[in-house]
Amino acid sequence: MLDKTKLQKYIENAPTWEHDHLERLHDVEYQKGWLELTLNEFLENGDLDTFIRCLTDVVKVRVQSSGRGEITRLAKELKIDRSNLSEIVNGSKQPRLETAFKLLNGLGFKYDIKLKLA
Repeated sequence: MLDKTKLQKYIENAPTWEHDHLERLHDVEYQKGWLELTLNEFLENGDLDTFIRCLTDVVKVRVQSSGRGEITRLAKELKIDRSNLSEIVNGSKQPRLETAFKLLNGLGFKYDIKLKLA
């Protein structure tokens, strides 16, 4: 017979999807896979918001794990205004598409977009 108390405790202590996802975002391969998935979705069906949210989350994780001064370093490297990048990381501003692709490069990712006839 199933012990309802143990089951309830297990459910209460189980990680949420968001928590698990944020933990996985510290893995560069996971970042790459998620960015690739959302970029392809954007290219296929125009879902820019999901791609930008994903990119912003990855930038946020990288900045937080690299420590103080990372926003300044990344902004200088990408020739982006530091306050603009800070607003993007804090979620108060959505980057333009041009800035999004600069951020991909700044994170160490390369992309290859191929056109095909519809």
